[in-house]
Amino acid sequence: MPRTAEIPLPLRATIIAFKSPHYGKSTAEIHDLTGISISQINKIYAQAIRRGFEPNLLPSVILEEHLIDNPRSGRPSKQIEMNQRLILDKVTFDRYGHKKSYANIAGDLSNLRIETSAVTVRTILRNNGYRKTKPTRKLGLI
Repeated sequence: MPRTAEIPLPLRATIIAFKSPHYGKSTAEIHDLTGISISQINKIYAQAIRRGFEPNLLPSVILEEHLIDNPRSGRPSKQIEMNQRLILDKVTFDRYGHKKSYANIAGDLSNLRIETSAVTVRTILRNNGYRKTKPTRKLGLI
């Protein structure tokens, strides 16, 4: 089940239009048509009304401000593209040299005045397909 933030704006507009009194579709019918859960349909419609959508007004006007989500509160992510690129470059550059822990990589970044945690470094590396493995070399083989 997708989160409300992941539902595209055109589908949200369709949900609002179908649920308005002029179309008269029930929430269950909208669920069958779109596959969106009933609680999310009700949430999208209630948010649109709180943001100024007039369901009884003819012609129905659905504005972008009725559809978009508010910015989420909380700390901004440190997994921005520049930080990801620096971490991946650091791992790729020193791939077979000195083994570095996530904390060592985070410490190297703090020397560049980029404050990030070892957990963030681990998350970025895992999301890009890196695993914590020790490369093996068999003696006598070239």
